[in-house]
Amino acid sequence: MKRSYLVITKIVVIFTLSLIIYFSLTEYLLNKQSYEWYSYELSVMRATSLILLNIYFFILVFIIKISVFKKLYLILIIFGIIAWNLSHFHSILELNLLSNTVDDFLEIILFISTSIVAPGLLIVIVYYIKKFSSKFEGNFIGKYHLHEGLFGIILVGLAILFFAIRTYVIQFDIFLKEFKVYLAIIMIFLYFFLFFGGFFILRDFNDIIHLKFVKKIPPSQKISKQDGVIFNSLSHDNLSFFKFSKLYLFPLGAFLTGISFSMVIYSTKFIPRDVLSSRDTINFGYLLGFLAGALIGYDWVRVFKQFFPNQYEEIELKIIELQKNDV
Repeated sequence: MKRSYLVITKIVVIFTLSLIIYFSLTEYLLNKQSYEWYSYELSVMRATSLILLNIYFFILVFIIKISVFKKLYLILIIFGIIAWNLSHFHSILELNLLSNTVDDFLEIILFISTSIVAPGLLIVIVYYIKKFSSKFEGNFIGKYHLHEGLFGIILVGLAILFFAIRTYVIQFDIFLKEFKVYLAIIMIFLYFFLFFGGFFILRDFNDIIHLKFVKKIPPSQKISKQDGVIFNSLSHDNLSFFKFSKLYLFPLGAFLTGISFSMVIYSTKFIPRDVLSSRDTINFGYLLGFLAGALIGYDWVRVFKQFFPNQYEEIELKIIELQKNDV
């Protein structure tokens, strides 16, 4: 009975959100013919639709099987890449072959495909956590262990390099038109570097403030991985690493991920140019992307429990065991 109620609830939630998004997108497409492309009104309608889509996919990732979501993610990303390239080359070559209906369809595909990226990043994170949650499992470089905090700092360093490259290439019109695809790749990598850099830095922040970046691991301390055994290196030394944060930051981090990625991708199509310039919107989006990753990294235990409650029980049992040994 309880399971049937849960299934019905999920169906109602999905259907209701789908209906809301349908009306939001329909309203946007109807008003698209009446307002200028970068007008305040149209930007707000566009942003509303994108936010609703982000919320929809974040809810979807929690109520359907992860394996199903991964397939959906792959399909939508492929369609999004195809739609973006069709729109890009059609604009560059000035073919004027696409009807308004086809153009609207491609735009909606782009809305959907970009909105699923942020929940997809969350899936990447939880699978990383599941596989490498112990600080002393993996990440060995010879005899040395690379702490996640240092890896995060390296990613931020790469982000700074990509930001400098982006700042340089946007001075040339060719990268804003014919070679726009290369600029898009640079901007997406820049966002990913900042997001995951923030995640690793805050997830390993305790080691960073104690200047622990690289540790030499004696052969006797190297832990062999066993199938089905997770967090088998949990000890008193890293007990605090596996405790819940006092602040419930994970939902805020997830929300900011969707908002920040939309700001980077859509710029003044998402935030009206009357509010922020294109440059300020994109730069603020990058800053929020780093913050989003950091919040999720700080609250990583709660994220993991949400997706893998059974495996999280292993952490709880191990913590209880260690605490009993202290008594």
